[in-house]
Amino acid sequence: MEQPVIVSADSHFLDPPHLWRTWLPTKYRDRAPQLVEDDSRGHAWLYAGAKEPESIGLAGLPGRPASDLRAHGVRYEEIRRGTFDGAARAADQDQDGVAAEVIFPTARSLGHFLDDPDRDLVLAGTDAYNRFVIEEFCAGAPRRLFAVAQLPTTGVEDCVKTLQYAAGRGFVAAVLPCWPTGSDRLTVDSAPLFACAQDLGIPLCLHVRFRSREERLLLRELQEQNLIDELDTVRFRPPAADHAPRPLEYHHRAPNFGVTLGSAASVFSDLLFSGIFDVYPRLKIGFIETWVGWIPRALEAVDDIWDRNRYLRRIPLSQPPSHYWHSNMVASFLNDQTGIHSRHTIGVENMMWSSDYPHFGTFWPNSGKVARESLNGVPAAECALILSGNCIRFYGLADRLGMP
Repeated sequence: MEQPVIVSADSHFLDPPHLWRTWLPTKYRDRAPQLVEDDSRGHAWLYAGAKEPESIGLAGLPGRPASDLRAHGVRYEEIRRGTFDGAARAADQDQDGVAAEVIFPTARSLGHFLDDPDRDLVLAGTDAYNRFVIEEFCAGAPRRLFAVAQLPTTGVEDCVKTLQYAAGRGFVAAVLPCWPTGSDRLTVDSAPLFACAQDLGIPLCLHVRFRSREERLLLRELQEQNLIDELDTVRFRPPAADHAPRPLEYHHRAPNFGVTLGSAASVFSDLLFSGIFDVYPRLKIGFIETWVGWIPRALEAVDDIWDRNRYLRRIPLSQPPSHYWHSNMVASFLNDQTGIHSRHTIGVENMMWSSDYPHFGTFWPNSGKVARESLNGVPAAECALILSGNCIRFYGLADRLGMP
């Protein structure tokens, strides 16, 4: 049987050493992320507000077993060039069994700019990233790499201008880091961006975290004063790096998946109850790297809330909230057996597979094999939608991939 085409709905790259010194205007380069050495003489990026630089190891060593990974002591000269060079990425895709990838920004390096109080620096950083990813990285393999633009955190007008730029340069979507106003609430003031996205036919995506401008500025200030941990949550602080945690201790190196899911669920609910899709019925929204197994319960919950409160609270929807999920929204996952088992409740056409290459969660060089195995027993037509068809439709890739 012919294997289905596989397209990653969410991949990334490791910032190449020259990115910011080449693409950021000269006047801002001393405020850019700085490439430094970690305590093991490996390469690391020093970001604003960080207590220590972030070593490149976990983003630069895809394919290694978990027992052989190391965060520190890794240099650009020893990692796969395809992790930071678009022209070299095709070889990694071929080895992984992936036909093409949609390229999303990396939260940490873009957060360096998005969280800054200086509006001009925010705009300079997002513009530098957007020009690099479309003019250099994805230009290295234009039929296999498709760029997603980064929107700023500085207000609706700036978001609209960036989205218009993106539409004219061939971007396939844009990342919304917070509500277009920068506020922590979705209000009618955000309408111009949603109208623009619908008119241009460009999807807007939530990628992992979603924070208001005010929250970003506060967290940056607390970080710079060494008053907050980088995970923004309570963490156990070990007496030594090799400390073995005891029961009831939150291990100091364990990521908190609830941070991501909490953001996604909150935005999901706000969008579905806002009436936005009645006003902008062609608007497309993507929840990227949020997985999908939680969505059946979320759909059940929003429909129940609506049914009980639609008259009392005059919720302005012409259809139950779940209707808009199925008609206007999608989500991506790497490996989600709960979601696959629940695919008919989620909507087979609302699920997109991704590789997350070269980040820590990737299954490279076995993504194609793992993806097909995870869909064992799923009908071929549904596999084709989940592994590529939905991604191609959502991002509008058919013509660019040379498909009918």
